[in-house]
Amino acid sequence: MTYDPETTTALASGALVLRDFLTVQGKTLGGGAATFAYWTGEDNIAVNVVPAGGETPQSRNFVGGGTLLSVPDVIDAIGLEARGVTFGLDQTSTVVGSPMDMVFGNNVRVARVELHRGVFDPATWNLVAAPHLLFAGRVDGAELNDAEAGGEGSLSLTAQASAIDLTKTNPAMESDEQQQLRSGDRFRRYGDTAGQVETWWGQARS
Repeated sequence: MTYDPETTTALASGALVLRDFLTVQGKTLGGGAATFAYWTGEDNIAVNVVPAGGETPQSRNFVGGGTLLSVPDVIDAIGLEARGVTFGLDQTSTVVGSPMDMVFGNNVRVARVELHRGVFDPATWNLVAAPHLLFAGRVDGAELNDAEAGGEGSLSLTAQASAIDLTKTNPAMESDEQQQLRSGDRFRRYGDTAGQVETWWGQARS
């Protein structure tokens, strides 16, 4: 991963504070777009982040105060393996916009997920640069563990990396009928009989 000069300088100094920013692009139960954004800081904050596959920063309002409780190590490796990550979220609040509301009051099935990491200057508590994208993928499931008497419950959200999209297969058959759906294309008109035709090469047929 390539960092900007400001982040490189901050990392080299060793005096820094890291915070994670999670965005889930879901839908309301009525089908409208709904964005849920949480971070590992205390207060609510508006931060500019560059979305996956984009170049222009977008301002997002991240809710803090213990909404995003745990973020796993994200493996940055070469390859097409669809790696999964599980985020720990707050399960105590059910107010609108909370993680519980996101999971149970909205539709986040296969919703897009982005995880950014920001570097803060501990002297000023300002971001040294726009947070960097660490992970992009889709929601693969959510699990709520109710707390027993005297215990602690948990809410987790699991996401699969965007590489999962490359594992999808095309259900369409390679047939003349399927090809004709492309504006009447008849490229495969002889596909069913081509294997039955005898072709002679380099010799006279006796």
